[in-house]
Amino acid sequence: MNTLPDVKGIAKQYINLSNAVDYNSMADLFAEEAEWIPISPIEPRTGREAIRAGYLAHVKSKNRLIINARYYADGLTCVVEFEVQLEAGEIASIVDIFTFNERGEISRLAIYKR
Repeated sequence: MNTLPDVKGIAKQYINLSNAVDYNSMADLFAEEAEWIPISPIEPRTGREAIRAGYLAHVKSKNRLIINARYYADGLTCVVEFEVQLEAGEIASIVDIFTFNERGEISRLAIYKR
């Protein structure tokens, strides 16, 4: 009997790494041929190293602390709803939808602003 990976725990690790601004470690959570679909205008990327480059080139400089994260896991999917503080007291609501492979690597991450 195969045991599924702890997708909620891995998603929490991803959020903690984001708050620590550790984008190299975040990229290490992705499968080699993973798909990353960020919020526009950042272009989607395929492959761990392309995702790492995307984080370092486009996301790191805009990093905001993730707060009020709520996790919903089912099988190899975990949805995380959270908020980030923007300029002038504005709050943005974000939804991350993680899909994992059976090794516990992120195979797809789609990010949406609500």
